[in-house]
Amino acid sequence: MPQWLVIGISGVTCGGKTTLAHGLRDYFKGLRNAPLWNTPYTIGDVQLISQDDYFLPVDDRRHKRVEKLNAINFELISSLDMKQMLADIARIINGPTEHIATYANFEHYALQYQQQQQQQQQQQQLYNSSYYQLQSNGKHMPAAAYQSYQPQQRHHSHQQQQQQQHRQHVPQQHLPQQQQQQHADHLMRLNINAQIAAQLRDKKINVLLIEGFMIFNQPELLALCNLKYHFHLPYEKCYERRIKRSYDPPDVTGYFELCVWPYYEKNFAEYRECKDITFLNGEIGKEKIFKFVLQRIVHYFEERCDLPTASPIPVASCPPQQKRFGMLYMANAASNNNHMATACPMEQ
Repeated sequence: MPQWLVIGISGVTCGGKTTLAHGLRDYFKGLRNAPLWNTPYTIGDVQLISQDDYFLPVDDRRHKRVEKLNAINFELISSLDMKQMLADIARIINGPTEHIATYANFEHYALQYQQQQQQQQQQQQLYNSSYYQLQSNGKHMPAAAYQSYQPQQRHHSHQQQQQQQHRQHVPQQHLPQQQQQQHADHLMRLNINAQIAAQLRDKKINVLLIEGFMIFNQPELLALCNLKYHFHLPYEKCYERRIKRSYDPPDVTGYFELCVWPYYEKNFAEYRECKDITFLNGEIGKEKIFKFVLQRIVHYFEERCDLPTASPIPVASCPPQQKRFGMLYMANAASNNNHMATACPMEQ
């Protein structure tokens, strides 16, 4: 099953959601089938879902109207066909299934990858240390047979050599039961190692970007996203940007004051205390926001591709920060100890 990294981008109207989502989509598409920042992973499919594509038709009876404005209130989740949106996301992630909860989460895949590496290492150590021992002539034989062979070698060396030569020509079905079991165990170990190696060869990560003004108000999407970002603007800046845009149907006079802003605050309050959401200041330049988010994504991968220092398994280390993004990396990063601010603070 494909492994998906799901990135959610929500926030206030005109805050920068769409710009960031399209920038990340184009960036990851440019990385398809190439090593991802020197991690064990490569990028496969890249998909973008926009919540604005799921507004109900204007004449749909499920819409609720604001009598004072004689207009539809588009700031409600009931104004969106969320059932269809969830179905489309489920089809992208799982294929034609009914439920979104069965998707292959990258969190689980990264842990599975590390566990497989550890299992492979442990099996190899077991295979080398306890299953085979070296004979004096440079050939190998099962450990149990070697232990029983040693006293016979000391007392009956010539006879044992003849027996050993004879055994080499005995068909498998005529071998003693113990040696048949050892041979079967050996083949099983080789099969397990081959299966693990085959699984580790497929380390592609697909990326799904979900953007919209109310995606985190949908419980399934809030739980689905591995990385979550929310754009905020102060009232005045948001209004200034909103009145410069055209909508279909167009905003009526008073719509921002009575619908857009009050319902933004109401919707935002439902998930404002979520600790795993990164809040972004929409007044910061879009290029700086993009680089900040990209750096957070890199850090996310670093935490999952690196193993503890004490682990005997080789660590898939990531390159220095100044080499990750090429021309995309901030020119002044080196003079600022290679770190941007830890957050783009939300306006209070």
